[in-house]
Amino acid sequence: MTISSWLHPHLEKRNSDTEGHGIFARADIRKDERLAIFGGKIMLIDDMYQIPEELQRFTMQIEERFVLGPSGTVAEDTDFFNHSCCPNSGFKGQVFLVAMRDIRAGEEITFDYAMTVSESVGSDMVFSLDCACGSPLCRKTITEQDWMLPALQDRYQGYFSQYIQDKIEARNAARAGELAGSDVIVPENETAVLLSR
Repeated sequence: MTISSWLHPHLEKRNSDTEGHGIFARADIRKDERLAIFGGKIMLIDDMYQIPEELQRFTMQIEERFVLGPSGTVAEDTDFFNHSCCPNSGFKGQVFLVAMRDIRAGEEITFDYAMTVSESVGSDMVFSLDCACGSPLCRKTITEQDWMLPALQDRYQGYFSQYIQDKIEARNAARAGELAGSDVIVPENETAVLLSR
């Protein structure tokens, strides 16, 4: 078996109540400690159809039109990080998973798939996942539009994958440009109204 990813030595794959298998801490891990480095075969998102169906779920979006897919015929341990709407890990760059907070031995390591998934323009591939993470913050359905939610942008600031962070910054810059080209009037009820110049 070809291994193309790296998993922190204090992590291991175990059975998970969330989804079949998951990745768990065998020892305490500090905030911002690197947990995994994802590797694999780089492919266009539409090329996912060309890999075996049982491996398609182990792809990870790394750009709007690109995903990392399995480099072999079986999943690696790094393919078993589950989603949570209240995760304990996030991204630095495109492929580095890090702890968002201190993690205790025995905890399952999760990230919010909104940190890496967005619409792929020009593709008929659409991401949607029913969620049963059990978190009080559970969104019930995870979609490729979730990265646009202001609450998630606030909560995960600095932990989105780089291409999602770039999209967020571009949207914020466009909004700032729209505001700069408008007069803002705040009526008595404090609802802002934009008037184009």
